[in-house]
Amino acid sequence: MTATVSKERKRKVRKRHRRADKDRFLNKRKAQRPTIAFLVALLAWTISFIVLRMPGTVISSVPATHAGIMLLAGDALLGGALWITAGLFLWVFHQHTLLRNSRVILICLIAVISAIYATLVHAAGTWLSHPWEMVTPYFMPTVLVPILATLLLGSYGGVSAGLIATGILSIYTNRSLPIMINGALATMLIAHLAPQIRTRSKATKVCLLAGIIQVPIAMLVIFQNHLGVLRFDLFALILTAPVVSALLAALVALLLLPLLEHIFNLSTNISLLEFSDLGHPLLQRLALEAPGTYHHSLVVANIAQSAAESIGANGLEARISAYFHDIGKLTKPEFFAENMFNRSNPHDQINPNMSTLIITSHVKEGLSMAQLYKLPPCVHRAIQEHHGTTVLQCFHHKAVTSQQELALHDIYNKPLDDSQFRYAGPKPSTKTSAIICLADAVEAASRCIAKPTPANLEDLVDDIVRRRLDDGQLDVCELTLLELYKVKRAFVFTLANMLHGRIAYPSNHENTNPKSAETDIDPTNRTSESDFATSATRASA
Repeated sequence: MTATVSKERKRKVRKRHRRADKDRFLNKRKAQRPTIAFLVALLAWTISFIVLRMPGTVISSVPATHAGIMLLAGDALLGGALWITAGLFLWVFHQHTLLRNSRVILICLIAVISAIYATLVHAAGTWLSHPWEMVTPYFMPTVLVPILATLLLGSYGGVSAGLIATGILSIYTNRSLPIMINGALATMLIAHLAPQIRTRSKATKVCLLAGIIQVPIAMLVIFQNHLGVLRFDLFALILTAPVVSALLAALVALLLLPLLEHIFNLSTNISLLEFSDLGHPLLQRLALEAPGTYHHSLVVANIAQSAAESIGANGLEARISAYFHDIGKLTKPEFFAENMFNRSNPHDQINPNMSTLIITSHVKEGLSMAQLYKLPPCVHRAIQEHHGTTVLQCFHHKAVTSQQELALHDIYNKPLDDSQFRYAGPKPSTKTSAIICLADAVEAASRCIAKPTPANLEDLVDDIVRRRLDDGQLDVCELTLLELYKVKRAFVFTLANMLHGRIAYPSNHENTNPKSAETDIDPTNRTSESDFATSATRASA
């Protein structure tokens, strides 16, 4: 009976392991299957160039004859070529976007939105009488797609989506070259300026500028084809149409932005800026319940932002992520060194394994709090990855020492494995997460330096970065060696300015002669602010 139960249990365990391996493989590959992205793009192309374009081409403009079908087929082929070109552009310059199906779906959705917008503008133009229908092409949404895609996906995503939208709009205006030029100009300008946008007013200004640069093209077309034919009021309306269209695009984009962020689990600088307020409930709790962790997070935020900006990464994302990366310590703040305040160390009363469990649990607790307070996805990632799979050296060393003291290192005893003293991970997967991981370790270690000179800080940073590299913590992120060098320089520069020394001021009651007090100071009877800072940091460490 016992043997039968054991065999059945083993069979179930093997089956469960096979299912887990299969699920793990499917979950890993699901977000990187190019077939799904290709089918989504094909569906979006079909909607954009056949379903939405057919009423304007076949039914309204051209009868359903051989010529109308050929015209529709030509438009579809041109649109397909633009989709392929945009895909190749992303493959060459930013493969990360193509490897995530949600990003491809977002680009396709934005393209379909532009097609729907263009259909509405085209339908409105058919209701206008001559010669007012000439205004319709200049109201096409050449700004809407680039601003949405750039805010959500960055410059490369904005360029690719803008390329597709420009082709769609030129098709809707009978393959108009001026519309294609206007769309290209607006896309390039927005892709250059939009990544730095942090406020809605700035987004509106960029859209307005993108509309203004289209006015010369409209003026050139008017002077070339319609000069002497148009009335002044129609001429003025055509020149102001790109600006009005850009302002409408800004309004629509700002309305759609929160919805798209929620659906695709993205964060823009506009939404991230809302979390920079230090009056956030979680940060207020940190300041009251774990003040050491709170100030540690502020310093890490300053270090991480300067390092991220030095390599062209998103400094605001690094700052916001650093603010909240240690919120899990709110559950047991007294077990972390920065919150002990010269009190007895509670880890002295428990074994190293229990200490490791308590310390590493702040990652899971922080992730739960981030989900509860609906923090941005970049904060979730920073909380999970800011320690990677590093070893808690203090408790590992304590366990090894205890093992040696108990004389358990005989020939039958295996060396103590450090795997049970590691964080669960995962390792940092982005540049921002890697910078926060390094900044967190550098800030904590810098408090133990007696003389924080630039040379000592440089040696400290080099040692920490080398240890992380040797441990494989930076294997997954996309940091290059040149970027890592810039990050280290930013760390040293920021820390050297934050941990600067002060001049020791003499006491007036010890020497009443101002002149001699400035020149003759007994160093044995003076205590500088830097000495107090050094003592405090040593105690907290």
